[in-house]
Amino acid sequence: MQRLSELSPSIIWVILFFTLSLSSATRQFIWLMALVGLVVFARGPREFLSTDGVRKFWIVLACFLVPAAFSLFGAINFERSLSGAVRFLSYGFAVWVLLQIKLDRDESHRLMSLVGAVMMLWVVDGLVQLLTGFSVFGNPLIELDSGHTLVTGSLRMGYGSTLAILSPFYLEALRRTGSGPFNSILALPLFAAIVMSGNEASMLHALVALAGYAFILRRLEPDAQVTSWLLSLVFSFALAVLSGLILSDTFSASAAGQAASDAYKAFDYLPVFWESAWQGFTDHWVNGVGIRGWGSMVVSMESINVLPVSERWHPHLYLLEVAVDTGVPGLVGYALFFVFLGRRLFDNRPEVALTSLVVILALFPLNSSVSFYSYFNGNILFLTLALLIALDRDLQPLPQLDPVDASQPA
Repeated sequence: MQRLSELSPSIIWVILFFTLSLSSATRQFIWLMALVGLVVFARGPREFLSTDGVRKFWIVLACFLVPAAFSLFGAINFERSLSGAVRFLSYGFAVWVLLQIKLDRDESHRLMSLVGAVMMLWVVDGLVQLLTGFSVFGNPLIELDSGHTLVTGSLRMGYGSTLAILSPFYLEALRRTGSGPFNSILALPLFAAIVMSGNEASMLHALVALAGYAFILRRLEPDAQVTSWLLSLVFSFALAVLSGLILSDTFSASAAGQAASDAYKAFDYLPVFWESAWQGFTDHWVNGVGIRGWGSMVVSMESINVLPVSERWHPHLYLLEVAVDTGVPGLVGYALFFVFLGRRLFDNRPEVALTSLVVILALFPLNSSVSFYSYFNGNILFLTLALLIALDRDLQPLPQLDPVDASQPA
């Protein structure tokens, strides 16, 4: 396993991120890594836990794993809840494999650039789907009942959300190649792809990502060049939104609060979902209804009769999903998770601060495109959190210049 670190760390990480667009590929890789980690743990728990970063990952993972386990005692659908809890448990073993990979500052910069390149491929994938009707990997363009189209690329419903979550890496990769106006224009296709996904949650994601990126950059490098770079990004974002309103009927209808199609009528019924989730939380506040249990709850109680609800459905709001599925313990763990991440937003290492922002975006309380406990969201959480732990472990703090020495000419 030590030979794994002899490969290019940035290539290994980027391959894992790229598999997000290959359906269940990321899931299979994680299960395989979990099996390796479990074997190592069984052979020697001390060796497993002595790997630098493993204990910290488990502590952060416990913010979700402990409430998930506690919720099993009141789970409405025990089988679904147990499978979800086991999946979260597997992340704790799988991370051992990734933490064998050592990163340095040059590799972390290369990683951001390569992730940015993958994101641009996803953007092109969406454009190909829009023009031809199929993405590069054969996913068909979603034709809405209104005659409009919805671009999802090969990431399906996670398209716009995933682009927004990873956007700080892409923006920083652009800036490192030169923070001029031309580079900021290269952010326009990314923002436009998020707009084409026709999801208000993805737009909010992108806006929060841009605000968080600006906060970190202004804190670390408060100079005029950074300010002009950020203003040019804001202009590109506004231009993408404006073009979406003018050119995309789907986005215009979505922004106006109109249902996109029967397949996406969930957007019309969000207040009903949220009210049901809140009622479920107040009725089961001690330990919730079990992770992935809200759908089973509304099906069994027939509390939503305006449309047929499946057990696989979710409340379309992370904060409420955590509340109804895991109760007060889940909310406490959720809050502690953000305390851990929030502290690293103020880290003087930009790589650590930006990765912390990406993890925050992955679990942002107002996310709604996919379920909090879904495989897709779990994959992103695992990869981004493991990357944060690795960078926090491997990157040395940047040297601080003494004010007296810094003022003297070289």
